[in-house]
Amino acid sequence: MNAHSAFVNFTTKFGLTQRANICRKFLVALLASLTLLAGVASAPALAQQETPAQPQKPFQLPFAEPPGPDTWLMAQPYGNTTGAYRQRFTTYGASGGIHFGVDLSAPCGTDIVAIADGVVFKVDGPFGSPPHNLMIDHPQLGYASMYGHLLEAPNLKPGQKVKQGEVVAKSGDSGETCYNRPHLHLEIRDLAHVRKYNPTTLIDANWDDLALTGNSGRDFARDLSEPRKWQSLYDQPEVQTGGPIVNDFANPWPLDWEKSAPPNRGAYTPEEVITTPTLSSTARPPAAAGRQLTGGDCCTNPAWSPDSGQIRYLDQPAVDLPLGVWGVDLAQSSPQAQFVTGWLGQYSPDESFMVYPDAKSGLTVIERLADGQTWKIDTDGRRPSFTPDGQRLVWTVSDEDSPNDNRLQTVWQANTDGSDAHVILSARRINAMGWLPDDTLLLSRRVPGGSDQTLFLRSPVTGRETELVTLPQPRGMALSPDGRYLLYYVTFQQDASLNGTWLLDLTAKSPAPQKLGWFGTYRWRDAEHIIYVPFDPAAAEHSFFEYNVTSGQSRELFPGGTGLTIANNDWRISPDGSKIALVAANGPALNGIWVLELK
Repeated sequence: MNAHSAFVNFTTKFGLTQRANICRKFLVALLASLTLLAGVASAPALAQQETPAQPQKPFQLPFAEPPGPDTWLMAQPYGNTTGAYRQRFTTYGASGGIHFGVDLSAPCGTDIVAIADGVVFKVDGPFGSPPHNLMIDHPQLGYASMYGHLLEAPNLKPGQKVKQGEVVAKSGDSGETCYNRPHLHLEIRDLAHVRKYNPTTLIDANWDDLALTGNSGRDFARDLSEPRKWQSLYDQPEVQTGGPIVNDFANPWPLDWEKSAPPNRGAYTPEEVITTPTLSSTARPPAAAGRQLTGGDCCTNPAWSPDSGQIRYLDQPAVDLPLGVWGVDLAQSSPQAQFVTGWLGQYSPDESFMVYPDAKSGLTVIERLADGQTWKIDTDGRRPSFTPDGQRLVWTVSDEDSPNDNRLQTVWQANTDGSDAHVILSARRINAMGWLPDDTLLLSRRVPGGSDQTLFLRSPVTGRETELVTLPQPRGMALSPDGRYLLYYVTFQQDASLNGTWLLDLTAKSPAPQKLGWFGTYRWRDAEHIIYVPFDPAAAEHSFFEYNVTSGQSRELFPGGTGLTIANNDWRISPDGSKIALVAANGPALNGIWVLELK
């Protein structure tokens, strides 16, 4: 589960009254300040080097073709992504624990071009990123670029000069299958090949436009001692090969089921309400279509209250204010952030239970909120989720030692008191996508030897399976609120007519996918309407449209323009479907949370 999913599971389901949920004592993490060390034996005195300053964005993108469902898309950004955080001591341990490059999805064999003039330093050097890699030095700029997961060894020699835009390699697949995870891993380093820099700050591209779609989660893990740190595409830390792990947080968010301490249990003071202004006097004036609720870097991953009247987010506005969930009531004429709770965990849909990890025992704690009674259950270090009726817990255990293409996954289920824990499904290449209203589980199973996936339903009670349809590499699958429709997109198929956004009616006797006339980021507004933002890598602002699944028609929601750019695809629709909340970008800086009213 990514950072936003975990937070939304807590906040949007957090309908508990404030009778006993406002704490006097707060969950405050103590984390020693981490600094990058400059001690690599074979490297120069890095501590005395300065990051090259000219020009500001000297590099171009590594593909000649523009991005899109037929060519390439952004996958994982540089930085402290939730995926990198989980692998900070393994896959990414050699370079600070963060994802030290940017991943760009592309079909195998896609031409890769040099991002600037340079000189070949190494072909298949000791830089990882199998099966092949290429390093090019750019001495006139003070940087070097590394291209990883290449299809074949480039036909280049060390010392050979290359020009910006010249084809230098072909993209491949880290799994060496050309259907598992075909992508380019691109790094920008110093000329000592030690320091790693954020490509989004050095490559001339609109990264917030590129972030609107792709096949990988992009949320960033948080250090709860500094919850606003490293939360944008652009403010991620520099690291170095062999340097210290910079993201080993004492109290991370999402909660680390293998490390996190139990949530804070402060004294209850329901009569005390802590508020703080959310906007400074220098805040940017509202856009024509929206209202600004918070300013600057506050705060990413906002969520809605169940009644759609409040925006909630995780924050600590000041050192003398508590860490926890804060909320801004939309009825206020002047936005004020109110402290909601310091209890951080995952809540059941009926708001009766909360689960959180206990690092000391390595178990998952289930707490009944009515009386505080707790139970412990072994979920093998995995984060559980609640079934829609709130009566059961479900979690998936994967065989991490096996190749991703053939990994055994075991789905477990237990009652909310931890009893009757049992396996409901154990199979290879499966992915649980969600629950239908009748508590039937929707899953996909990868077809062996390829990227196609077969959708099927399974009843946890009877074990009965119903196969639905086989789809060509579906991505971004999203169930409608009533469980009738499945929305997804397809990319990089040789038959270009297959690429695009698709809709599947799961209730049809023989489900037949319907291709929609648009491609971009999307959310369900209600059971019949989809809100989407068309993918346009050159857009100066982001436009919202609504698609009606019954009529097949689209309409623009703000014909006069929004005046806003969504930061890192960070936007949510309110439960009643009347509003959109988004985190805005102002160039490379965040510009707070905005709300747009829908008609």
